[in-house]
Amino acid sequence: MPEITLTVNGQLIKGKKGDTVLTVCRANGIDIPTLCHLEGTNDVGACRLCVVEIQGERRPTPACTYPARDGLVIQTHTPQLEKYRRQILELMFAERNHFCMFCEQSGDCELQALAYRYQMDNVRFQGLFPKLPVDTLSKSLVIDHNRCILCGRCVRACREVAGVRVLDFGGRGFQTMIIADINQSLGESSCTLCGACLQACPTGALMSKPSLYRGKTKDCRVLPSVCPGCDIGCDINVMVKDNNLVRIEAPDMTSPRGSLCRIGRFDLVSESRPRITSPMLRNAEGKLVECSLDEAITTISQNFAKLDNKYGGLISTRCTDESIKELCNVVTQVNKKNIVDTLDGADCRLISSAIIGYNNAKQFPVISPDIEGILKADCILVVGDDIDNTHPVIGTLIRRAVTQNRAKLIIINADKDVLPLWSDVWLKPVAGTERTLINGLSRLIMNGKPKAAVKKELASTLNLYEPQKVTEKTGVAESQLKAAAELLSQSENSFVISGHQSPTENDTDTVTGLLNLAYLLKKDDTDNLNILLMKQNVNSRGAWQLGIADRDIKINLPRGLYLLLSDDTLSDEWLTWLQKINFLVLQASYYSPAVETADVILPSRTWAERGGTYYTTDGRTVKAEPVLQPRFGLPADEEVLQKLAQNIKTPGRS
Repeated sequence: MPEITLTVNGQLIKGKKGDTVLTVCRANGIDIPTLCHLEGTNDVGACRLCVVEIQGERRPTPACTYPARDGLVIQTHTPQLEKYRRQILELMFAERNHFCMFCEQSGDCELQALAYRYQMDNVRFQGLFPKLPVDTLSKSLVIDHNRCILCGRCVRACREVAGVRVLDFGGRGFQTMIIADINQSLGESSCTLCGACLQACPTGALMSKPSLYRGKTKDCRVLPSVCPGCDIGCDINVMVKDNNLVRIEAPDMTSPRGSLCRIGRFDLVSESRPRITSPMLRNAEGKLVECSLDEAITTISQNFAKLDNKYGGLISTRCTDESIKELCNVVTQVNKKNIVDTLDGADCRLISSAIIGYNNAKQFPVISPDIEGILKADCILVVGDDIDNTHPVIGTLIRRAVTQNRAKLIIINADKDVLPLWSDVWLKPVAGTERTLINGLSRLIMNGKPKAAVKKELASTLNLYEPQKVTEKTGVAESQLKAAAELLSQSENSFVISGHQSPTENDTDTVTGLLNLAYLLKKDDTDNLNILLMKQNVNSRGAWQLGIADRDIKINLPRGLYLLLSDDTLSDEWLTWLQKINFLVLQASYYSPAVETADVILPSRTWAERGGTYYTTDGRTVKAEPVLQPRFGLPADEEVLQKLAQNIKTPGRS
């Protein structure tokens, strides 16, 4: 952008053509008050607090919407402007019920801070005191319309950050309110609980139920960390007071990957499961009794020895690389084979097998695209997954690509259209025929390419999937099949997304078909594929990179098992399988049904108490630091494992 020069308050400052006056002033350290401005979203000039005097203009002008031009002469803080801003604040306080002493956000409120700044110790106007409702039906959010200043920041955050367009203005005059969908309560609306509106709100109109009355921002330490909720590993800012979680926010909400979801923003703060605080042994009567860590480790070592050291390890992929390595060290002390699996190891083995079949094993793909690339896609294919339940942030990026980049969206799902308001084509195959449908799409796309551009082996395979036969088997109309193939063929930057809860999870050939489809769609000569194969946890890919889960522990049934569950949960399928184990060691953060099966219990730190390395689904290595001091003096998981490994290696030492 060309550089421009402005004169502000008698000083020459530099800026970029295309920026607003507000942007240029703030970039040069000139503070102009605002309430409706939200960095990274479109400005609307609603609050009028940023008005400035511009030479040549007849009246004060909002700096947030006025384009900066070379040669402008501007005054930002004249006595008249300051008087005008004070008057605007008084009108805001008179319009609704802004009694700071009763507001949970008192001390964290931008409106209140500006009132102090302008020494507003009284209001000259008579208050309207409208009787407006308080919406408390949402699981995590409260909207108090009496404290809303109608700045529109929540509306723009909902539209431009979350991409859902749930919030908008409704009503007229002083009865104007922020409404959800067609004037529904937030809990009954299509709100995804991403919390972008909450972080955007400058007053106490929007409140977080899990964080109510836990503490003010000024009293908290703000610590960076990584969300363990899924394999994306979003960056988060954790607010901590007195070693307790207060609130979680996005470090930069309006950045390409800045939006959080209900898991990272609310669920991590809402944990209510009872903690395991001490090692425990199951006595002769079958009851668990507390013991020391040394006693527990000695018991584990002795029992593993009685089982001829035929034991294995099972670990949650919420755990760090460091913990995974130490568990492998414990298992391989006496076992030649590294019998260590992860709770989501089946996903890893499925993808590994699919890669071998990809393009008839002629080349191996690079499948670690940056998820920000979704925002640049012009066509997106989502297979199977209910994205908003398993990976809400990916759902947000898809919606933004559709609304902001006009991307076409194709859904393949046997049960429902998972993004019904945004999809262009919904292909609803008969359950179990997804592989046939995907290969049918690939054939149609292949037919539009030069023969030399497609490997002969792949072409030979896809030629078996004639459109008419695909329709007969899948139940998808030939016209729909061709419409989807045309959208994909015409795209210049397509993206394929499939997840661990899709119908592909037990079908290697289906995932291979998706890889081949992504290969046919790519526009360059590299091995990079624009395909995201979503996994369950923040370190699922990290465990895969470390070589864990190569063997299915259910097939290599060990007599003894060390289960490092940490703060994860177990499925009913795993709970049933654990009953086959002769001697079970459970290291976990919380009480769960697995405790009833275990012979030895060891406490574990939670996500907020542990630090370490994770490797996310899009290939980022992230280092997390503890944000809470460990409760009850608990050692790190890897420290316990190191102690056990030493005891197994040299019996009697712990």
